[in-house]
Order: sequence, then structure tokens, then C-alpha cells
Amino acid sequence: MANLQLVIAGGVFSLGGVVLGAFLTPLTQLYLEKKREQHAGNRAKLLVGGELLHAQLILRATSERKNWPPVEDVNAFLPTSAWQENRSTLADKVDEDLWTQLVMTYAGLEIDRARFVTANRIPSATPLTAEVAEAMKQESNKLSDLRKKLGIGGGWVDESAFGGQVATERRSD
Repeated sequence: MANLQLVIAGGVFSLGGVVLGAFLTPLTQLYLEKKREQHAGNRAKLLVGGELLHAQLILRATSERKNWPPVEDVNAFLPTSAWQENRSTLADKVDEDLWTQLVMTYAGLEIDRARFVTANRIPSATPLTAEVAEAMKQESNKLSDLRKKLGIGGGWVDESAFGGQVATERRSD
């Protein structure tokens, strides 16, 4: 009789372990998948935010010049690859308004890339008009605001001191 009770108790504990394992395994997988998605979304935000910072710095530096800078490789000078590679991950991680701003911003950056390429095809020392320089400066400020909406800080000291409105003189090249 004692052996039968031990067998039944062992069977009940085994069955309980199987039921518990069957219940916990999907929950663990669900938790891990959610964490992976969260990390992928954060990584995408960081990469796109870093790319926006790069573009911000390039546009700001270019706006301070008198001439268009020489550009040998537009993909290195003003890249958009982080956006191209991570936009599908970002699509469900940001709200619709921020998504629309990102799409419009990157469309504008593609236009800027084309302008840099075109400026490099015409004779050297092509002047950068004050109007174009000011537009680049304003775009740089907008990129700063967009990075902040993405939750990415950073930038440079005078950006925060002047609320993104940094007064600069145009350098002679």
C-alpha cells in the first residue's frame, strides 16, 4: 500500500511538472520575444537618431561655408542607410505623427543629397548662397528637434544653450 501511494505521488508530481512546464514555456518565449522586439526598436531609434545627428552636423557645418563642400561619396557624407535598414522596425515603435515627420525628413535629406551631388558636378568653388545656408541651418535645427522626439539626446553644447538657434558667421573656405 505504501508503494502504491509513492507511485501515485510520484505520478502526480510528474504530471504537475509537465503541466507547469507546458504553461511556463510559451510564457517564457513570449517574454523573450517581447524583449527582443524592444531591443530591436531601441537599436533602430539609436541608429536613426545617430544618422540624424550626423546629418545635422553636416548641414550645420556646410551652412557656415561660403562654397559648397567637395563630396566624393554622398553615402558617406550624408548617409541614409540607417533609415533604409531600420524603418520597418521603427514603423510600429513610433506614433503616426513622428513617423510622418521621419518620412518627410528623409525625403528632404534625399533632396539635399542630390543638391550636394549636383553642386559637385559644376565648377569648383561654387558659392553657397546665404538663402541656401540659412535653409540648411533651419533644417539642422529641425533635425535636432526630431532626434529629441525620437528620445535621442546629444548634440553640442551651444545647441542647448541657444535652443537650437545657434548664431554663427559664415567662414571663408
